[in-house]
Amino acid sequence: MSPPRPRLALVVGLVLQLGAGISKVSEESDTDKFMTIEDAVKQEGTEGIVHEWSGMMVCCSASVMLALLIGNFLHVCQVSIISESSVIILVGFLLGTVLPTDGSILCWAMGTVDVETEGLVMASFLNLFLLPVIIFEAGWSMMHRDFINQLLTILTFAVLGTLISMLVVGSLILSTCHIHGICSARTAFTYAALISAVDPVATLATYAHLQVDPLLNIIVFGESVVNDAVAIVLFRVLNSSESFEDLSVGQVTGRIGSQTTLLLFGSVGLGIALGFVLMLTTRFCRLADQTSPCVLFVFVSSFFIYCFAERVCSMSGIITVLFASMFASAFAREQFSSEATMFCAFALKQAATLADMVVFLFVGITAVYCDRRGLVFGSLVIAFCLLGRAAAVLPLALLTNGCKSVAGHSLSWEKSLRLNWKKIFMMWHAGLRGGIALVLTLELEPWVDEGSPGTRDTLRNATILIIVFFLLFFGGTTKVLLKCLGIPMEGKAKPMHIHHDNVWRCLHYIKHRVLSKALVPDTAKMNEGALPQLMADFAAVERKVSSASLPGGIRSSRLPVIPSQRSVDARRGNDLVSLFGMVDPLNANDSGSESGTDETEESATETDE
Repeated sequence: MSPPRPRLALVVGLVLQLGAGISKVSEESDTDKFMTIEDAVKQEGTEGIVHEWSGMMVCCSASVMLALLIGNFLHVCQVSIISESSVIILVGFLLGTVLPTDGSILCWAMGTVDVETEGLVMASFLNLFLLPVIIFEAGWSMMHRDFINQLLTILTFAVLGTLISMLVVGSLILSTCHIHGICSARTAFTYAALISAVDPVATLATYAHLQVDPLLNIIVFGESVVNDAVAIVLFRVLNSSESFEDLSVGQVTGRIGSQTTLLLFGSVGLGIALGFVLMLTTRFCRLADQTSPCVLFVFVSSFFIYCFAERVCSMSGIITVLFASMFASAFAREQFSSEATMFCAFALKQAATLADMVVFLFVGITAVYCDRRGLVFGSLVIAFCLLGRAAAVLPLALLTNGCKSVAGHSLSWEKSLRLNWKKIFMMWHAGLRGGIALVLTLELEPWVDEGSPGTRDTLRNATILIIVFFLLFFGGTTKVLLKCLGIPMEGKAKPMHIHHDNVWRCLHYIKHRVLSKALVPDTAKMNEGALPQLMADFAAVERKVSSASLPGGIRSSRLPVIPSQRSVDARRGNDLVSLFGMVDPLNANDSGSESGTDETEESATETDE
């Protein structure tokens, strides 16, 4: 294979320098493959490099714009069977197909590169620029009250479910090694760990827009968040350069258990500490009084936290960013003005949406690499993932239902928040794979190819196939299944009953009695500002117009036909989700106060009666 051209050396050198400590490349390989940045600039010239990369940016930006137009058209036509993620993957695949040099966009823009180098660049770009804001927004927009209320259930599905899925998928890969040729136990279980990371972006987007049952929504969302953390930790331990060959089964299990515990809890603790520092900084620097600097500071902090955790502390950047954003958002609404709170949610949501689109664009472009071996292995793993998901969801759902029935034996089925078979089926259906699995696949170390050359390429191709399959056949059928199963949605779902258990009371005490004294000034008061007032005025005018009628109760034929208040609320909820990532961007209903929770319970009780 011919060596890469100098302009590739410039770009790869920049990415590798920014991602030092995340993507590890030996000095020998660096010397053989890459020129220095100075030599590349001298030979190509700045103008030539900019010219080459401008062509790639034209294709990428045009692809994203086209996907936005197609997605908007599908939304206007109310076509739900094709998700927006599927659209961007299809556009990326078409882009990769029409470009020369086997569809590789890096080859087209920069000359001849090998698959390993391109995977290195893509992994670095995904890790450094896309994942931080995606994960940060997921933690920022989380409904803390619902999450804490179902914390034990979420942890059960996320931790035990991930372990069960990994064991089932890994065992099935080993048992079918004569078909696909992957016979290494370490490779099988490492891949099983990364492919167990569920990422139901399309499903959660449908849930948010349809405003489905809050219990189903928070369990699926919470499980996907914590599941990613567990899967990432298991993958990093198994993918490390340390050898497991000379150790017994007990020693291997002990090492994996100890390293997993250290990495998981260390990353969680680091995230909480950095979230505390973030809120402490915004308080004493008085950023909360200025909307623009406050929003920019919070946005940029996602990249700082990620790189600080990976580079300085050798922890998981994804887990650290997640828990830092969860901690910070719990105090942001009390410290920030309402305008700053809303614009933070808006900026993070839009940035995360764009980052998600770029991730799936990469998936589509990379899909052109798929070969026969990858298709065979990917098809088998799809079936293994479905079996592993069923083996995890069904028994754990029965276990949680049993625990809830014992704890709330005097409550009805709905009030005890048990899962019926319809919700259990939708939880199984929500086991999509996405960007996390792709990033982890690109991070597989060279040891994977030692026993069987080309294994990393096969695993990457299989991951692409799995992501596309789940998005097309599971992400697009969410709305249809919700309607067929009769799961409440579009404003018909009742509020979730909140129980003040010991975990909730403990966290509530720590927050309001300890942390709030340090992070929230005594004189802190919500500055309503202009934006919330405008939204309230618009809602009031809309309600008045919807009730407009002539004397005698006869509606004028010249007046526009206004939908019912429930449909108006549903439409407004869809708009808020698209803009802010949540129906309640000010977190007014997520204050965590006992009085607010009691009112929710009382209103729900009255509705039942």
